[in-house]
Amino acid sequence: MGARSHRILFLTAITPLAHALEAYISETTCPWGSLSSAFQQYVCPSVDVVKSLHYVGDDGESHQRDDAGDPKGNVWKTFPDCFGEYCVYTNNDFFGKGISLITTAQNHVRVAQIQVAQTASRLDDEKARIAKIPGKGKGLVATKAIRRGERIMAARPALLVHRNIFSELQFEDVYYLMDMAVENLPRPRRTSYLAQAGTMGGHKITDILFTNSFQMGLGDDDDGFHYGNFPEVSLLNHDCRPNLAFFVDKNLTHHTHAVRDIRLGEELTISYLDPLQVRSVRQERTQNSLGFSCGCSHCSLSKKESDASDGRLLTISRLDGELSDFNSKSSSPAMVEEYLALYKEERLESKIANAYTLAALNYNLFGRADIAQQYARLSIEAGLLESGPDAVGVQQMKILADYPESHWSWNLKPHRP
Repeated sequence: MGARSHRILFLTAITPLAHALEAYISETTCPWGSLSSAFQQYVCPSVDVVKSLHYVGDDGESHQRDDAGDPKGNVWKTFPDCFGEYCVYTNNDFFGKGISLITTAQNHVRVAQIQVAQTASRLDDEKARIAKIPGKGKGLVATKAIRRGERIMAARPALLVHRNIFSELQFEDVYYLMDMAVENLPRPRRTSYLAQAGTMGGHKITDILFTNSFQMGLGDDDDGFHYGNFPEVSLLNHDCRPNLAFFVDKNLTHHTHAVRDIRLGEELTISYLDPLQVRSVRQERTQNSLGFSCGCSHCSLSKKESDASDGRLLTISRLDGELSDFNSKSSSPAMVEEYLALYKEERLESKIANAYTLAALNYNLFGRADIAQQYARLSIEAGLLESGPDAVGVQQMKILADYPESHWSWNLKPHRP
């Protein structure tokens, strides 16, 4: 990621949440001091071995382990200085490169039960290289023409931090845990973490986390929310009209895929915010919450062009509301086609799965199974890039594509030309 960019994203809904941490970011250098006596400290076990019965391969599927009784590669070290229920857990071999957690014992077990292929965290060197990007610092550029749907990267976290430590612990205690977690990573992993840029100032290791992290859930309960740092992914800069989409799967793997054809030498980008927002909202968000002023091509349009874009985005929002109301009497095939045409004119390739989903549902409501199936398949295709194969929307569209006339939406609003 470039030195001026900042992101914290939510795994489940992929909704940016960087502003949620602003209250906890220091604007001046503040190295951690002595340990706070305000919290009870306790000693964690020196080594915790969890034997997983399954591992997750590069195909994303769960496979039976033949060596489930062998703890090699899944040995976790814990450290004596904990605060409340939060401890540091480190595994030098996990994910093939090593990982540190700052979390509770319950969440440590959740992570330790994931057994993954050792080669899964990688950047495809045949498709991208690190380059100096004007105004952004380092970034990734394509080393060859890339077709839509091609995978660029599959990365796993170096650091996973429970989000509640920033509200429940004193800062010097947070910094102590952060220092311990990074210091105990294997040297190459530690070096890659520390090589990332920070934008907000203050404690360096914490600043890097705030600048280059994604919020992710380890379970269905509130206790599962963590911030995950993926050093390889930090090289992807922001664009309001990116050429990549990303998702983080249930095995903590961060996937990026091309959402359109990419030219040789073109920078590879993702969006740190909701691209459906109008320019003024995007600019305010990047400036106030993310620490930089977005200068992407879409934010650099002339006032006339930008106003026209904003008008299209506002129309998309209005049509989205109409088409999402399945009791609405004003929806029509013409409205659906206008809605999709605006998405394409706005170059919203990285966030189009939901639009195709609404199109499929509405055409099924109109009793047009053939067109509903067409858009359901397009939704699946886009959803696999944006959300992954396990996403609820992808699964629902597979059902509609296969059995439109058995779907709950079939012919509820038959449309007559």
